[in-house]
Amino acid sequence: MTPLYIDVHIIHSAPYSNLNRDRQGAPKMATYGGVSRPRLSSQHGRRHSRTHMEEALGTRAIRTRGTPLAVAKRLTAAGWDEATALAAAQMLILAADIKGLGLSDAGGTNALLFLPETAFDSLAEIANSQRDVLTKAAGAAAKAIAEAKAKAEAEKAKSDTEGFDADSEEEEEAVETGPLATAYKKIPAADRKKLQAAVLEVFRQRNASIASYGRMLANEAGSTVAGAIQMAHSIGTHAGPSQIDFFSAVDDLIHDAGEETGAGHMGDQRYTSATFYRYATLNVRELIDNLDGDTDTAQQVTEAFLRAFPLAIMPAKASGTAPHTVPHLIHIAVRTDRPVNLVGAFETPIPATTNGYVPASLDALNAHAAAHGRMLGTSRIADHAHVTLSDTEFTALGDRVDAVDDLITRTLDTITKHTS
Repeated sequence: MTPLYIDVHIIHSAPYSNLNRDRQGAPKMATYGGVSRPRLSSQHGRRHSRTHMEEALGTRAIRTRGTPLAVAKRLTAAGWDEATALAAAQMLILAADIKGLGLSDAGGTNALLFLPETAFDSLAEIANSQRDVLTKAAGAAAKAIAEAKAKAEAEKAKSDTEGFDADSEEEEEAVETGPLATAYKKIPAADRKKLQAAVLEVFRQRNASIASYGRMLANEAGSTVAGAIQMAHSIGTHAGPSQIDFFSAVDDLIHDAGEETGAGHMGDQRYTSATFYRYATLNVRELIDNLDGDTDTAQQVTEAFLRAFPLAIMPAKASGTAPHTVPHLIHIAVRTDRPVNLVGAFETPIPATTNGYVPASLDALNAHAAAHGRMLGTSRIADHAHVTLSDTEFTALGDRVDAVDDLITRTLDTITKHTS
């Protein structure tokens, strides 16, 4: 079957802002072409694109460590007592029997799970269907935990008297994890096998978000999904350092009293401004496969993504910077060979001019696309077009259309022709 990819290329000028912070709160940076440039991480772009896409589609996938807690909440609402509900929900995690996946001291899982939002209800239904088995095991676990706590307290009192230090980490492990796992293993093998099959069936479920962005669950190949969407880190088309903004805040009561002058608080924050090249690609064939051949849903997902990726608002520090710009150019190419990232247009950084960075960035992208067309040929481009705020013609970027809606509709029509 012929490959089918949708490449989305964006030139986007962002004002003085901090759209994506590093560990120290400064704008993220990257070195490319020998110079330091502002950067927006792919994780940042994927998160905002996914949430906007989910809102449009009306379905979500949840990434969380709190699966047992969410399931326990549903069981409690169904009449379980809280302690038994939590123990039963935690045992469902143990039932999956996935190497490396366990429970945390906080009651959740030790790793993030990425599941359809319906998964919590499905897991609660499993627990309700096996309530007798799980309640009995939870009771045994509660008794063992109580005995372990009493033993630990007695040993601690003894060590305090005799002047020895207790190994609190080992006690915590024995109290919180050991009895629960031991009690679960005492469930008859046939019941454990039934629980495992039911839980893994839930873990392997996928919806539009998971089909699009993928999921990796170590040591459980059936739950791992290769996402149809790949997204690059967005980088500035030019060199640019972060900038320090000194700020102060007035204490209103002191100001009103007129007794003192000066700031009630002072500090500094880091910002940057840049023209970014943003790129993502969607593997249409893989999306359809991930959706079990559902081309109608794949079409809906594609449309939602083509709106979300270029136009999703990235709200970091938005209250103080209002960075609500739209791209200067969106170029979409439907390819039948392979994805093509055009970031090489900016390996030589765009120089600063009195016209800013946008016009030269647009020209560089157009020239680089033309060079790719000469080198690779254009027979594998099923269609390409662009929409732009600029009055300049960009002939290497396909036809110019007037509106984003027109660009998306044209792309969807091309995809329909190749998937019908």
